[in-house]
Amino acid sequence: MVGFYWMGRFISLYGVMIAVGVLIAGFIGFRLTIRHGLSENWFFLFLAYALGGGLLGSKLLFLLINSGEIQWSRILEPDYLVQVMQGGFVFYGGVIGGVLMLLLGNVIHRQPVLKYVEAVIPCLPIAHAFGRIGCHFASCCYGIPYEGPFHIVYHAPAFAPVEIPLFPVQLLEAALNLILAACLLLYVLRKGCTVNSIAIYGISYGILRFFLEYLRYDAEERGGFLIFSTSQWISIFIVLTVLIVRPFVAGWEKKAAAETSP
Repeated sequence: MVGFYWMGRFISLYGVMIAVGVLIAGFIGFRLTIRHGLSENWFFLFLAYALGGGLLGSKLLFLLINSGEIQWSRILEPDYLVQVMQGGFVFYGGVIGGVLMLLLGNVIHRQPVLKYVEAVIPCLPIAHAFGRIGCHFASCCYGIPYEGPFHIVYHAPAFAPVEIPLFPVQLLEAALNLILAACLLLYVLRKGCTVNSIAIYGISYGILRFFLEYLRYDAEERGGFLIFSTSQWISIFIVLTVLIVRPFVAGWEKKAAAETSP
């Protein structure tokens, strides 16, 4: 685990990168909210819902995937519980948890949460990109053996194989997320809040993640079923769901706009 000591306490770059990503994404989301005439107060409330649900969902999916490796008989031991809780997170679990919490927030507050998501969707790949850089420093989510250009060798990693050239899949995914974020940012600035921004993200990242999984070498940590990993199955589900649901949501938005127009 790469990091540094500050005031006698070890600070991992994994955590630092996640914090930086959340802060940058939150600032950009705040600016996009104002630009599109939405309430910054509701934005911060929905952001809290999304972060809370994302954190819980990412941890729960990690525990589910790695349930066979956990010593459940020791789960109530404080030291072991802390060790388990300090383990990894699964991005797709965070997405699922965040979406469920936003739906709950929509029901409770009866605010147009979908409009906020449409406006700030570029922030998700931004935060994700910094998280993947953090994965690189933590040596998790590592790539396949590879001796070509830009390969990575971990000398004392917490998770990755030692002294073996590996493909820099974490950094590649970070770069692709930033490119996707830039494209989405241009789209929402030019087209405004439409369900298409969410559809573009869901389909684009779902396809990217499906193929990036073939460049990863941490099969035991990822889990899987039949010929695909857990994340590949979720990618397929997301892409198909977006393709099926998107026309209906677009129709509802068009009808609502027509009813509210003078």
